Amino acid sequence: MVRVAFTVALLVAVAGVAVPAVEYAGIQRSDTAVRDAVDRIVAEARALAAGNDALPPDARPARRTVSVAFPTGGFASAGIERFGVARPPRTAGPDAAVRTAERADPAATRFTWRVAGGTEHAVVADGVRVRTAPAERLRVDGETRLVLELVAVDGRPVVRIR
Repeated sequence: MVRVAFTVALLVAVAGVAVPAVEYAGIQRSDTAVRDAVDRIVAEARALAAGNDALPPDARPARRTVSVAFPTGGFASAGIERFGVARPPRTAGPDAAVRTAERADPAATRFTWRVAGGTEHAVVADGVRVRTAPAERLRVDGETRLVLELVAVDGRPVVRIR
């Protein structure tokens, strides 16, 4: 009877240590997967912008389709709760008067995400404007197919993502 009680107590202790470690590893794994997806989106957007001219949205602009893998909830991984693509937040500085137009819509993109149980992450990719279409919300989960279009918005090249 003592051996059974000792064995059960030992299993509970091992599980108490192992379960949080597996959860932490799953969150880290999922964050890395999202970061890899962001890197792939940025690379495809830069390649699209470098090899084509931006056209008005109604003029059949250049487009690319990219498939990226976003994490789903499961054993040793955490599902994605939130993913966003937007312009970076405005910052004040000594050159504010000179770069007002660029600050209004800088040639940069801010990607934000959060996986279940994790913290909010943000990455700014310089040199490319990636935006969602107006009034459109981006939904990602698992293997996601995204369409990138190079359009001209107010005379600036913008890669629209949907």
